[in-house]
Amino acid sequence: MKIAALYDIHGNYPALKAISEQLVFMKPDLIVLGGDIVSGPMPLKTLGLISKLKSKFKTIGILGNNDQDTIDAYSGKTLTLSERSQAQIEWVAERLTAKHILELKKLPINATVGNYFFCHAVASDNMTIFTKHSKKTIIKSLFQGVKSPFIICGHTHLQFEINIDKQKIINAGSVGMPFSDQKGAQWLWIENQKFDFKRTLINKDKAIKDIQTSNYPYVNEFIKKHVVNNVSLDEAYKMLGHLIKKD
Repeated sequence: MKIAALYDIHGNYPALKAISEQLVFMKPDLIVLGGDIVSGPMPLKTLGLISKLKSKFKTIGILGNNDQDTIDAYSGKTLTLSERSQAQIEWVAERLTAKHILELKKLPINATVGNYFFCHAVASDNMTIFTKHSKKTIIKSLFQGVKSPFIICGHTHLQFEINIDKQKIINAGSVGMPFSDQKGAQWLWIENQKFDFKRTLINKDKAIKDIQTSNYPYVNEFIKKHVVNNVSLDEAYKMLGHLIKKD
């Protein structure tokens, strides 16, 4: 079985478009959308492209934490986010329709496909943060009860692979906001229980022009940080360090 795992797209339509052009030739049996799909500068174009992918390939989705934030913002709930993040999520929610929100609400917190267990962050929630540097005892507790030999997650925008007992945990990275020392939209190709970390380069000039058509809050900062440049691994681990569960 050939699976394309696309995590943390974050409304980055140009990045998803570049990957989708590859998938036409690679012909996956399944596309897994691993959460945080729309929370970014081009949510409607991103959803439109996902609809086209769904017409060509079998697709399942997972609920990300920012997907839930978008649902809550649409419903008028108070968000416990920074002022900047709240402005961005509210902007996305204002552009979605009731049908879009209903589709997000239908997304499960996790999904099992054969030997593969897919979740956004950890087994039972889409917010907990860990990395390959977290204590193995902590990571093991986050997936307690999961029987699948292969666990695929995202959330931290970092591609990595670790082994704990007889299970392999793979982070697919991020399509739209990759944390890496290398350029390219990150995703994961799974075939016959083998895992291939992918990086798809995008046309930066065109991506910048496309994203600049959006009046997404702090759009120029998004372009500088996630299109022109990447968040480096050093920056990412420093940023995530104080959020990682240590006990």
